[in-house]
Amino acid sequence: MKRILTFVLALMPFIAFGQKADQLKYVDAKDLMLINQGFDNTELYYSRLPKDMKEVTRQAVWDLGLNSAGLAIRFSSDSKCIGMEWTLLNNFGMNHMAKTGVCGIDLYTLSDKGEWLFVGTAIPGSKKESRKVIVSNIDGKMRDYMAYLPLYDGVTEVKVGVDSSAVVEMPHNASLTKGTGKPVVFYGTSITQGGCASRPGMVYTSIISRALNKECINLGFSGNARMDKALAETVSRIDAQQYVIDCLPNCTIQTLRDSAYYFMTYLAKAHPDVPVFMVENVDYKYGVLDQETARYTVEKNEYWHELYKKLRKEGYRNLRYIPADKLSGSNECAVDGTHRTDLGFWQMAQIFLKYLRK
Repeated sequence: MKRILTFVLALMPFIAFGQKADQLKYVDAKDLMLINQGFDNTELYYSRLPKDMKEVTRQAVWDLGLNSAGLAIRFSSDSKCIGMEWTLLNNFGMNHMAKTGVCGIDLYTLSDKGEWLFVGTAIPGSKKESRKVIVSNIDGKMRDYMAYLPLYDGVTEVKVGVDSSAVVEMPHNASLTKGTGKPVVFYGTSITQGGCASRPGMVYTSIISRALNKECINLGFSGNARMDKALAETVSRIDAQQYVIDCLPNCTIQTLRDSAYYFMTYLAKAHPDVPVFMVENVDYKYGVLDQETARYTVEKNEYWHELYKKLRKEGYRNLRYIPADKLSGSNECAVDGTHRTDLGFWQMAQIFLKYLRK
């Protein structure tokens, strides 16, 4: 009993001085800046694929495109308290991924040194609608913020909560704002989409975005990055600085034989002066013992590398190659032997950055 009382007393400063979510005023995020979105004509304001893709793509890909992975809200405010109110599309959940990553919202602030600093996470409740305070007791100075949206669910409405007397405006600092430069586009699997980051800001595309101060378009489709022709054409619509194709974990050898040549040549032809990175299949940690998995992974990577060499000989000089041993990370970097923890995403991002900065 004494220990419980001590714990409650320790929490009292936060209870006494932190504002409650219901005491804040809420500003519709549609009046602020949405970044990391590749297309303006999406079906949902916070989704990732253009409307015209709906009739020509597989249903699974389309449904995953309604997830808000990688999207973020940029704004400035002088509020002493920041909260979020949001409504989920599905209220989706997974046994091996934290709900904060699946359907929570992360908040970052821009420091005086120009670094994006993590502040906290709006933790989702049990229903589709959530309203949560992220941080209180701020000094009241005008600051720049960035709020990352859910990775494995969509959102139909997002609002930023602030003090009644505070202002919420378009971002004052140009760092990571829409249209300040060409983005980096990532096409890939559940790992690219963010499985199994503990919170939205830790998917590797967002870590890279903050490091480069550049928009990164996340076109990760869990279990469905199979080099569909429609996706080659869709990805190529985005005028990017670089393209990263990280889809092998969702491809069989037959998929590669059927689709890889068309996909890669279509993209390389569409943007002949833009680097297109072909990423090998990262290792599966259970491949240490699972001989069949290890063999099959090597077989796919060998095919991929041979295709790369063939295409380079055919004149596609904008293709680049990233081997798996550079990206696979430590033996402790995965949740289920496949999907990355925050550590795994951090390690992947550091390797990608070395290639992208070249």
